[in-house]
Amino acid sequence: MTKVIDFRKRKISKFQPKSHGKKLKSDFAVQISEEKYKIVFLAACMAGILMGAIGYRSIQSESQITEIFSENIAIFTGGEFLLNLFLLLKLDLTFLLADFFLGTSFLGSALSFMPVIVKCLYIGCFSSYIYNEHELKGVLFAILLLYPCFAVTTAGLVFASNENVYMSKYIFRCLSGKSTVDNISVKLYLLRYLLLCGINLSCISVTSFLITFIAPKISII
Repeated sequence: MTKVIDFRKRKISKFQPKSHGKKLKSDFAVQISEEKYKIVFLAACMAGILMGAIGYRSIQSESQITEIFSENIAIFTGGEFLLNLFLLLKLDLTFLLADFFLGTSFLGSALSFMPVIVKCLYIGCFSSYIYNEHELKGVLFAILLLYPCFAVTTAGLVFASNENVYMSKYIFRCLSGKSTVDNISVKLYLLRYLLLCGINLSCISVTSFLITFIAPKISII
């Protein structure tokens, strides 16, 4: 999966190292170096969800936020496929498109963590809300119908943010005249975002279908 998601061009050396042990260590070091941003983004995801879940108590009195969550739940339990689809698409594409455009900016690498953190803050706050307002039925609803979709789309956002960093750095080097090697494929960058959008759309469509038929039977409100 990692090799498929990686957009950067790789150079294949014509000379193989004599020592297999050194080669394995070198390959492992390269792999860790390439995965470092994904690890940071995954840590940001966990931190965002945790902060959102804990911070919900301090914003619980904010009627606008609780009203938004209440409206979301009303849509999910309303049995309307298109409304469910539109809501999940809005939640997903808002952050994915933000990541895409940040990647085309020379300052994007410094801001690439923002979509991930904001989305995970939403997931954490929403989780606390649904537990506080709808108790075990709400938790069951979220585990069965929402969290699998959130997991897939957030993983996609992590991969997108990772490539956002490399693309943004490449653009910065081009603008500053420091780029000497074209190790980024813009065409692959665009194609991968289209693929991520396709995967997320498929996941959201299936989730919307399941919510439409299952959520009214759970009757959490």
